[in-house]
Amino acid sequence: MIGKSYFLLSLLQVGLSQEWKGHPPREVTAQEGLCVQIPCHYSYPSHLANQSQVGVWFNNERGATSTTVFHSKDDNHVVPRFRHRTRLSGNLKDGDCSLIITNVTQEDSGPYYFRIGPDDRIAYRNYPVTRLNVSDFTDKPRIFPAEIIAGKRVDISCTFNTTCNGTAPVLTWDTPTDVPGSVSNTVTQHGVTLTYTSVLTLIPSLKHHGQNLTCRVRYPSVSSERTLRLIVQDSGGENLDVILILGIRAVIFIVVVVITVAGICVWERRTV
Repeated sequence: MIGKSYFLLSLLQVGLSQEWKGHPPREVTAQEGLCVQIPCHYSYPSHLANQSQVGVWFNNERGATSTTVFHSKDDNHVVPRFRHRTRLSGNLKDGDCSLIITNVTQEDSGPYYFRIGPDDRIAYRNYPVTRLNVSDFTDKPRIFPAEIIAGKRVDISCTFNTTCNGTAPVLTWDTPTDVPGSVSNTVTQHGVTLTYTSVLTLIPSLKHHGQNLTCRVRYPSVSSERTLRLIVQDSGGENLDVILILGIRAVIFIVVVVITVAGICVWERRTV
């Protein structure tokens, strides 16, 4: 009788599992220190809509509990190095099982495996493995230069894009110490891309020509930067580099003329 009941239960689970659908990606790439999202969406039989489901992510190919990285019911099941670093981007009831991992490390590389069922012992569906590849942090912020005129207010923007809504980056500026300025920060979203923008407002003078502005993006364990050389124009719109070059050329011309005239005078004295 027990064997028959087990057989019927197995048939029921197989029948149900055929109605569960999900296609996680085979590979996902992340940069060290950032966050990463492993996309995961599924559908399930309508008659299970009122049942509570338990979603579990593992950092291996077979679902060993010793490698649990996320547990929707009890965080105590999560291994220490992933605790407080993982969450779902949506709601399991809505069919969203996408996993977010923050402050990614090289040690996080490897296979990730999702399982869902009514409890920890029974799985209606075991999804294919997704392999996470972690590379070095290479992304840099972008600075958008503006026309800079001495004595006039100017806004200079620095942006950084990410597709993971996890740990937010922090944008900061390094400016010449005597340049008064203010900073405003915003976040916008277009599709899956989050754009972090920092706008530096300042009033430069001619003495700041050739000095550097640096925009730096910081995460808890990594950072990068980009530098802009200030090209300050005078109030008439003249580029100081051009003025300097023309001035040097004028000085050289005058020196040449003086040397030439002096040479002619010496030659005439010798011929007298």
